[in-house]
Amino acid sequence: MNAIPKLTPEKQYKAIENAFDGIAILDESGIYYYMNKAHATLFGYDSADELIGKSWKHIYTSEYADKIEKDIFPVLMSTGNWSGETIGKDKLGQPVLQYISLTLLPDRGLICFCQDNSKTINANRLQYLMRNLGKGILVEDEENRVVLVNSKFCEMFHIGISPEKMNGADCLEALENALPLFAEPDRVREDIIGLVTAKNPVIGDEVSMADERILERDYIPIIIGNVFKGQLWSYTDVTQSKKLQKSLEETKNRAIASERAKSVFLSTVSHEIRTPMHAIMGFAEQLSLTTLNEQQKYFIHNIQDAAEGLLVIINDILDMTKIEAGKLNIENGLLNLRDVVKSVENILRPKAEEKGLILETSFDSQINTLLNGDPTRIRQILMNILSNAIKFTETGKVQLKLQLEEAKGLDQRVSITCLDTGKGISEDAIRFIFNEFYQEYVGGYNGLEGTGLGLSITKKLIHLMDGNILVTSEKGKWTKVYIEIPLHVVEAVQPEVEPEVADLSKEMLEKRILIVEDNKLSRNLFVIMLQNMGCLVTEAENGQEAIDIVQTDSFDVVLMDIQMPVMDGLTALKKILDGPNSHTPVIALTAAAFKSEVSNLLSQGFADCITKPIDQKNLHMRLSQFFKNHNLDASHVLAMKERIKTKIEEMAGYNQSKAATLMQYLAEEIKFAIKEWKLALISRDWNSARKILHREKMMIHSVGITGLDTIIEDFENEKAGKTDHEMHMMLSRMIELFTEIDNMFAG
Repeated sequence: MNAIPKLTPEKQYKAIENAFDGIAILDESGIYYYMNKAHATLFGYDSADELIGKSWKHIYTSEYADKIEKDIFPVLMSTGNWSGETIGKDKLGQPVLQYISLTLLPDRGLICFCQDNSKTINANRLQYLMRNLGKGILVEDEENRVVLVNSKFCEMFHIGISPEKMNGADCLEALENALPLFAEPDRVREDIIGLVTAKNPVIGDEVSMADERILERDYIPIIIGNVFKGQLWSYTDVTQSKKLQKSLEETKNRAIASERAKSVFLSTVSHEIRTPMHAIMGFAEQLSLTTLNEQQKYFIHNIQDAAEGLLVIINDILDMTKIEAGKLNIENGLLNLRDVVKSVENILRPKAEEKGLILETSFDSQINTLLNGDPTRIRQILMNILSNAIKFTETGKVQLKLQLEEAKGLDQRVSITCLDTGKGISEDAIRFIFNEFYQEYVGGYNGLEGTGLGLSITKKLIHLMDGNILVTSEKGKWTKVYIEIPLHVVEAVQPEVEPEVADLSKEMLEKRILIVEDNKLSRNLFVIMLQNMGCLVTEAENGQEAIDIVQTDSFDVVLMDIQMPVMDGLTALKKILDGPNSHTPVIALTAAAFKSEVSNLLSQGFADCITKPIDQKNLHMRLSQFFKNHNLDASHVLAMKERIKTKIEEMAGYNQSKAATLMQYLAEEIKFAIKEWKLALISRDWNSARKILHREKMMIHSVGITGLDTIIEDFENEKAGKTDHEMHMMLSRMIELFTEIDNMFAG
């Protein structure tokens, strides 16, 4: 007996490749990773490579693919096998009638055997298939006679006879009878004639009916051997899904509009409340500077405490609206963490001592003094957790501990721990402690205090810094807040030395200042503070009044509120700078406390920005420094000088000769830029100015010149639509900074 030949893998592969039936293998995601030529040919593709890597859905209409997933896949996943007829589509979008057999593989993939069924399928079987599609189906021949129609089609178009009696009917005549059912009969007639004439498949046309139904129409021409044999029409009633979609869109739009209105409302209200709060706090400060008896001092002290508490609530609301709108950003500036902790401690220690509490703080000496971070937000975090601890602790102590948890190169991970001996938080309440507006009721008239936003905002701020927070507690005994924040060490810069107001007092004597503020209380407060400095003050209620005054009088500076009736501050700024006294510096007065907002105001042309509320001492210091340093902070310039020198030395490999050469090159580049920018400023040639900026930008970033990031971005953005005036102000600011750098190295 002859031995049976062994079936090698090569012979198996050849057998599969040359099989008459299509064979394909798919992975668990439904992606083809093998198919033989017969399978590709069945769907009109020249090579299997055209389908490899594509989903099985590629050879079906989206509606039919949904039906397969809904009706066939559950059976396949349950039994492991499924066989039956389906209608796919070829490379040109033409229907492909096929018989397929699916088998589930152990790795959850599929093997598919596929046969061309177009020659064996009969009208009865196709009618059965169409009946189960849930669509209205009409098939007509090349002479526009009905070949097949299902009951769903008859139902959709109110045809009162059975589908079988429709066979052979004239489709064009039937169309004319059905036109009154459509909302736009003439348009429907034109569309159908256009489709039949073009003979191109169209999927998903939307058709409106006179009774407010909405149908989706598919048109598929039947072409066999390049010969037109008729066409298939498919109609699906999508009225309910469209109504649902419209309802969902309307609900979504209402929600978006409501959220936007809430944010605008809260932001506006917060701003409007800030203005009178500024006046209350300011006048209370002015009153505290007068001669008072002990009872009056007590009253003033309580007014100031209440005002500060209310301002915290206002700021919480404003912060929450910004977080929800995605507009709250963490700024990366120079952070002296020890100074921030000391500042918070100085503010809160009197409150702790009033309650007889011990406030202990400890600071790990390994934490670097100079870090990259957001001092304002870290101060806010510390204020929230420490003030909460003091508020809910009646006896004992509150401990604040900062410790270096991890150091890798220039990265330091710092932990902040706040431990108190207070009322504690129940196990049920601690799960909701970070929820907005949540407060645990602790009994009594003052059982609930504050807004319940502090910890929610704190957690969001910490997450924006890529940190984390954990609160643990034992009811009636203690509460512990543990925070970790990643920070980055920066190179040493010249420490900022805050000048005493007395040292700068001469800078303000007899300065002519125009204060533009619509709120009378706030304006009066500014007038008092400025007169205390020895200034000559003129008042204006709005931007238009300020323009009228500036056109006939000259001032050393204009203090301009941003939000005002009649004319806002930004509009007034542009008109002032386009007028005869365009050299007059205008300082913005705003409730905006974020660097990004302040940078935007500076890029619009304001000479500086003062955030409200501001007290007498800080206003005096800010204005004095402004006049002394010509709008450039002295400590910033000094720190930048040291930073540039350090960068140059590093680039030169600490070789003094090379460093001197690089410094000379830097000086030449700065002089060149100043000269070219001044010429561009005169001729308003912003394109030439951009070219110079592009040339100098790498130098700006590489040697440590700071303070121009926002201006550079806005100046280079040609699509931003900046006015000539705005471009003029930004370029003037760059020239001013470069001139200051040139002067400090020349000196």
